[in-house]
Amino acid sequence: MSVSEVSAQQELSKDTTKPSFEIVETEVRRRTFGVLSTVSRDHRPHSTGVVYGVSSRKRPFSLYVTTNRDNKKARNVTRNPNVSFTIPIPRRFLRFLPPNCVQFQGRAEIVSFKDEDARDAFSRSLVLRRILKLEEEHVGSKAIFIRIRPDSTIHTYGMGSSLVGLLRNIRAQSRVEIPSSRLSE
Repeated sequence: MSVSEVSAQQELSKDTTKPSFEIVETEVRRRTFGVLSTVSRDHRPHSTGVVYGVSSRKRPFSLYVTTNRDNKKARNVTRNPNVSFTIPIPRRFLRFLPPNCVQFQGRAEIVSFKDEDARDAFSRSLVLRRILKLEEEHVGSKAIFIRIRPDSTIHTYGMGSSLVGLLRNIRAQSRVEIPSSRLSE
């Protein structure tokens, strides 16, 4: 790397701070919408918008999605547990800029609709509690949860970057490691 490239890199780093896992987790908890991507029977990606809940901070970091066991995402997870998950984090004021984003790869599994950790994750907001009630009323015995356990690295875009930093370097990406104490058991 040349001296001018090193100098430019140092200048860009002034406008960007790598977010900690705690900051990323807080942003994930503030949201309830993400995009779950699974692998279909014919090995093609299948992405769908979902509402999610997050496990208790005392438990391994996991996301939960409720669905009907006959839905495509549930069938895909049963065949192939490899998934990716993306959470857009819209900007309040500068809507012309791309949203911040959290994304990760991980493994998913089907868990019972009675799973205590999943139900706890959905008890944390009025919207999630209402969704749980609607699933019980309309889906009944076919209702399940999908538990999503991220791999150890979460990728972010834009988090920790100032407006100046984003305008100088559109590649405002970071890698955040999940503490080993918060990975799946």
